[in-house]
Amino acid sequence: MEIERQVDVEYEVYLALKDHVRTYTRPLPKNFPLPCILITLVGGTQVDKIDSFDLVLDARAGTEAEANECLRNAIGILQKQTLDQVTAIRHMELNSTGSWGTDPVRPNIAMCSARIRVYAHPEQTEV
Repeated sequence: MEIERQVDVEYEVYLALKDHVRTYTRPLPKNFPLPCILITLVGGTQVDKIDSFDLVLDARAGTEAEANECLRNAIGILQKQTLDQVTAIRHMELNSTGSWGTDPVRPNIAMCSARIRVYAHPEQTEV
């Protein structure tokens, strides 16, 4: 039977970023090089065959300035990929961005975060 289902949006964002910035999906490895981005799906909805996903991008780096630059680069890459329509992502909105100061688990690592909303059409598959 053919069905429609949501795309794996964390993986789609990972694919869009991985060639340009060190990118992870959960769980973050125990030891990881800096700077890097962690992608986390935190919610979403489906309306009239359009899926919207709320994601958080956490940039970690040695300094707050480096984390901020990494985050802004990642957002710019996603915006470009969305405009070029080269992934399953059809539209992206930046909802908020800012600095956490430091990673709550690793206080020696600077961290900046953004919340984005990504829109994608469902994918079809056989089950």
